[in-house]
Amino acid sequence: MSGPGDLLVERHGGVLLLRFNRPARHNAIGGTLLRDLAEAFEEAARDDSVRVVVTTGVGDSYCVGADAGDLGSGDRPPARDLLAGEGIGGEKGLPPLSPGQISLDELGNAGRWTLRVWALEKPTIAAVNGVAVGGGFGIALLHDILVAGASARLGTGFAPIGLAPEMGISLLLPRVVGVQRAAELLYSGRLLSATEAREAGLVTETVDDERLVEHALERAAQIATMPPVGIQATKRLLRKATYGAMAEQLRAEYAANVVLFDHPETHAAMDRLVSRLRERAGREGGGGNGAG
Repeated sequence: MSGPGDLLVERHGGVLLLRFNRPARHNAIGGTLLRDLAEAFEEAARDDSVRVVVTTGVGDSYCVGADAGDLGSGDRPPARDLLAGEGIGGEKGLPPLSPGQISLDELGNAGRWTLRVWALEKPTIAAVNGVAVGGGFGIALLHDILVAGASARLGTGFAPIGLAPEMGISLLLPRVVGVQRAAELLYSGRLLSATEAREAGLVTETVDDERLVEHALERAAQIATMPPVGIQATKRLLRKATYGAMAEQLRAEYAANVVLFDHPETHAAMDRLVSRLRERAGREGGGGNGAG
């Protein structure tokens, strides 16, 4: 195991296990988590001995999305500057954009980062422990297979703070659960229990929390025994058949959020969320939370 850091990396034969390691913040997106995750996926692509990648969270959460503290309050930079900088989500391992590039950018940091991770053509499994919401839900949904611990809760989380989905959620979710259920989940922002997520087809299996990672590694090890080039070709075909419009959809998501991040209703909703979380943290004696 490598570490300490925001991402812990373990090898289990042909399986690479990646653990999000910001438990004090419920693995909220920040620090170097996104940068390290993208780099780990790219290293997995280059290493033929890695057959399958598994992700999970350290502590009681998979990933709660953007750290609410990063949303701040009061004056905010223009949406394009905010969504192309490091103010939300920490380091992403992306080349910085010049002011001119930012003005013409069609993807934003979320879209550019998503394409880095999406490029991996090896099987991926998300072992969802605890909460996966907002960007954390988006990270999980980028995997081929989701398995969940019994206490897992999954949801989009964008509607309550006036934002549109990102990280390809608007493409992936309706493909997985159907258009009507995806609409209900996106419009309401509610969280599904592990059982509800399985019934919706969002996760393939639910297992006891204490066996979650072991179970995911067992599934990954079984896939890793297959001839790898055939598996990678199969993944490429599945994506071509179902998700061929990923880059186009990421551009559409970014266009929506450029408008929404500048909207006064969104600012007010973010301020209310930050205020609630600060009050709760004060009552509970600290801890982070996420949103979007």
